[in-house]
Amino acid sequence: MKLKSFIAKFTVLFKQGLSPKKLSQSIIVSGLISTIPILGVSTFIITTISLKSKLNLPVMIALSYLMWPIQILMIIPFIKVGQFIFSVPSNHHSVEEIINSFQDGFFATLSYLSFELLCGLGGWMLTAVPFAFGVYLVTLLLLKEKNVS
Repeated sequence: MKLKSFIAKFTVLFKQGLSPKKLSQSIIVSGLISTIPILGVSTFIITTISLKSKLNLPVMIALSYLMWPIQILMIIPFIKVGQFIFSVPSNHHSVEEIINSFQDGFFATLSYLSFELLCGLGGWMLTAVPFAFGVYLVTLLLLKEKNVS
């Protein structure tokens, strides 16, 4: 009886958010959150947003894993954008140094690279968030055109 209940709940999770609008939201939100320049927080944030907004969690998690290389590639550019915007001197950390720091421990990284990660988060918010919002608006317009026809 418990196994059937678990399977039923698991099946509902895969079926939720399958309307074109919800699926589009799932993809865009997951793509946006997956590029956040702080390793290790995207899965938690995606899961929270998905459950609160009834978006498609399996699609979002799968996309977040596919976006991992892009997240790694975008850490330094987001930090550079944040440093430029906040007019702070550049610290020349390599991607390897940042990844190794995260492997040593999440909280150790937050203390060691806190200012750089804050700049990266600012760079992400000022570039990726408006870009994702624009993509979402274009997607909504395309979906409305398809519904009218």
